[in-house]
Amino acid sequence: MIVNIRGLSLIFTFFSISFLASVVVGLQADLAGIVDWHLPLIGEYILEPTPPLYVLQSQSQRNDGEGRIIGLTKKNVLAVLNAENGDIAWRHQFELSDPVISFHVKDDNVLLLSGSGGSTIRLFSLSTGSLSWEKSIVPSEEARLTIPAYLGTDAAFVPSKQGEEDTVVVLTGSSRVSKFRLSDGGLLWSMESPGSGSTILFNQLIPTGSSVHILGFHSQFTGQSLLTSTLDISTSIPKADFGQVPSIIEIPSQALIASSTIDGEAKVVWIEHGRIRIITIKEDGNVGKVKDLLPRKGKLYESIIDVGVRRKGIILGKRSDGAVDVISVSQSKKLEEFELSANSPERSESIYSGTETKNGVILNRVYWSFNMAVGAAQTINIPNVDSSDIITSGFTFQYDTLSHGTFIHAAVSPTLNDKQLPTLVLTTSNGAIQRMELDNPGWVREESLSDIKAARFVDLGEPETEEVREVLAEEGFAGRLSRHLVELKDLPGYLFRFAKRFTSASYTSALQVTPLNTTHLHRDQFGFQKLLIAATAKGKLFALDSSNGAAIWSRNLGLTSAGGSEIDIQDMWNVRDGEGGREPMLAILATKVSKDKETLTTVAYHLNAYTGLIAGEVDPVNHLPLGKTLFEGKPQNAFLLPFENCGTKASVLAVIDSSNDLHIFPPCKKVAAGIEEISDSLFYSVISRGIDETSVKGFIPSAAREGGGFKGELIWQLPIGASENILENKAVIFDSISSFGRVLGDKSTLYKYLNPHLQVISTFTPSQRGVSSVNLNGIGKIYVVDTTNGNVVYQTQIDGVKERGGIKVGMVENWLVFSWLDERGWRIGSTELFEDTESKGVTPSQSSFQDVKINAVSQSFILPTEVKAIGFTTSKAGITTKEVLIVNGKNQIASIPRRLLDPRRPTGKPTSRDKEEILIPYEALIPLEPKKVISHKYEVLGAKTLLTSAALVESTSLLFAYGLDLFVTRGITPAGTFDILSDNFNKVQLLLTLGALTAGIVVAGPAVKRKELKNKWY
Repeated sequence: MIVNIRGLSLIFTFFSISFLASVVVGLQADLAGIVDWHLPLIGEYILEPTPPLYVLQSQSQRNDGEGRIIGLTKKNVLAVLNAENGDIAWRHQFELSDPVISFHVKDDNVLLLSGSGGSTIRLFSLSTGSLSWEKSIVPSEEARLTIPAYLGTDAAFVPSKQGEEDTVVVLTGSSRVSKFRLSDGGLLWSMESPGSGSTILFNQLIPTGSSVHILGFHSQFTGQSLLTSTLDISTSIPKADFGQVPSIIEIPSQALIASSTIDGEAKVVWIEHGRIRIITIKEDGNVGKVKDLLPRKGKLYESIIDVGVRRKGIILGKRSDGAVDVISVSQSKKLEEFELSANSPERSESIYSGTETKNGVILNRVYWSFNMAVGAAQTINIPNVDSSDIITSGFTFQYDTLSHGTFIHAAVSPTLNDKQLPTLVLTTSNGAIQRMELDNPGWVREESLSDIKAARFVDLGEPETEEVREVLAEEGFAGRLSRHLVELKDLPGYLFRFAKRFTSASYTSALQVTPLNTTHLHRDQFGFQKLLIAATAKGKLFALDSSNGAAIWSRNLGLTSAGGSEIDIQDMWNVRDGEGGREPMLAILATKVSKDKETLTTVAYHLNAYTGLIAGEVDPVNHLPLGKTLFEGKPQNAFLLPFENCGTKASVLAVIDSSNDLHIFPPCKKVAAGIEEISDSLFYSVISRGIDETSVKGFIPSAAREGGGFKGELIWQLPIGASENILENKAVIFDSISSFGRVLGDKSTLYKYLNPHLQVISTFTPSQRGVSSVNLNGIGKIYVVDTTNGNVVYQTQIDGVKERGGIKVGMVENWLVFSWLDERGWRIGSTELFEDTESKGVTPSQSSFQDVKINAVSQSFILPTEVKAIGFTTSKAGITTKEVLIVNGKNQIASIPRRLLDPRRPTGKPTSRDKEEILIPYEALIPLEPKKVISHKYEVLGAKTLLTSAALVESTSLLFAYGLDLFVTRGITPAGTFDILSDNFNKVQLLLTLGALTAGIVVAGPAVKRKELKNKWY
């Protein structure tokens, strides 16, 4: 599009944007941390192949003497925590197309492997988190994919000799071995192992002496066997042919390569027929004979446990009875046994971990004692792996299994206290990270909040109402009237306090609210303080104070274990407010896996927002809520019905099962009868995915089913192309609406097309089917569908969309906003839907069920930043102009004024009508001003959802952003605080003026009346 902009247009644009900037003021620096808060998170730890590791920096690098916890998380984050207080020392989040694989630590160096097959290598500083260098071995598209992703990847730091530089050897793609300088990442050599391919997969390596020994697997029709390869560490030249190891391997993790006492040699250890086998690899690449590691012991082993100390020649062997032995591979002997580690109904399954010390290792075991109801830790300290000295110790600790679930890993400190006891950092099954010492439980990080599935704001009641809420619940009219008469004695004091509050209160002081707690749950003067209910993917619920992020209460809906949670949250709704002294209620929809893991059911819960209590029965064993089982299988859709339950007075939830039938929660005969009466005007839709095509189907409830629910009757179907992948599916946002149209410069009106039944669907069609690439281009489409009849009221196609950018969509009232990435950069589109009235003065249709002609006005703009999420501001009465909220490429939350995204901006010289509407001339580039960055100094990593809520004052909107980090602000004022007096307003003078006027009226009133009476006589 070619735009001709004249000088007058440029001047008009400048003054218009300046006007907008003056109206919508950015967050003041002195309000940072007062009107908002930010909770940085890292996500749940990945436990394979490199679980969280407790490390100490060397004395020359350590400024505070504190340890560090380094680990990778499911949010694709490499993070380092302060072991003393749990704070984040530093973290890096990577693109989804570059998944983290493993990390390796030596001194102040942290080596990270990421990408397909570990194709990308980065080196970070442990003390600062700064990136030293980054290298890509092969393009990610050419990397070999394995399952699991870490199979065929490894790295090891090469022991430096005098006068030599520190180096690292890396195995990537199960076949390529490379050697890098540690100082600058310079590639010393890289080679593809000869013979590697679909049947040979190299998995581990260990450098020793002048050799690099590599362990691999050879897949044959009869099974898998081991083989080895040895390279010269200086030249990469193979020292010998593949070493074929007579072996039968069932699971790759049950074979590993470990160090030997002889420099240049290595040991290969694996499980076969219940025995631990071992073979030696010589420095020249030749292999020795297969031997039993522990001959003539008469004990059978079922697995080898690698706790990260195999390079010290130590492994753990788990026997058939569950007992675990500490085994020295280099010395070919058993060193110790974890006491009482055999299987027993008195304790849970043990979790083992380890860490290297200067000359030895520290091994640890944790488990839960059912008899004592405490956690127990057992530590084996081997100060020197070449000696026979062993120190064992242990302690018990208090642990809340009901809140945190089971522990699934324990990072052990590399140093012990004076009682020979370590510090542990536990990873729990519901995502929490907790420091634990003897009689000293430490900090807890609730990392399950990094994976929130649903969140809702809950409005609080007035202070007076909340204080007598219990009384109001059981008080009759006569009792309430008597109480009010008695309380009249407090009227003078109330008037005095009101005058004091009116004269001394300010907007800034009102922002500094009192933190909420279980006994203080009422709103502030302007309604800025609310409860924020968050439901995590692990089935844990949190009630957060929207003013500071503090947790008021938390609840678990189901059991969690190392295998995951039995509860999977689907969504959550506000079904009852807190007006009139009643307690607000939310409905939660989830799926639940049976104990035998064979049955999946849909369950629903009613949650008391103030107390966190779940209505209904609880499990007699674990005391967790059972919920109401609706049907077997997973729900396809759910929405609130225009009915209230007879008993709870809460809105009723409709849930659609896999057969497209409708179920109601909670069950109510009166509601069921009401549904039958309006069944022909109650519509719902589902997305049906098949092998050949995807379609959107619309239904109405028809015949009632036995046992409750209604059979769904198909009334329309909208097919979507077989090659189209659905990216997003969102319902239109309908809040309070104050204006039903736009008055134009010629005094005519464009009436908004307002339809609460609209659904927005975005799709992507790749240019090459069956090919996956972050740089793949394709065609994007956006459908706005009327779910009452299946009509597509608006559709647009976008060519040249890049798959990695996707298409982000959002729609509020009649305004559709969408963003995408193409070859030229990021774009944002704005479309407004109006009713196409043919003559001036024609009023719009009063029913969304009537077919109307749609007039769509669209325009696209250039954005100088990535768009990771789209949201909209809201207000109590809908008077305040809405703005678009985005998460940009810098992980900031910014707002874009609606007037800049107005699709009716004139593309030429503004006419008199355009000037009458104050329309800004069209400019392709949307500038992002720093003042419009809502999150100001905070970097909100991973934010994917923007949830807004209206305050009591019309001018202000609250925002909750979540995805990885949590961020809340109550400082969004698109049109300024037009309904709040400024802090420098002289309220005392106003009261004195009003008082003087009142006194004057009182004094002058009789005289005026006498004069009027006199005029009537004369």
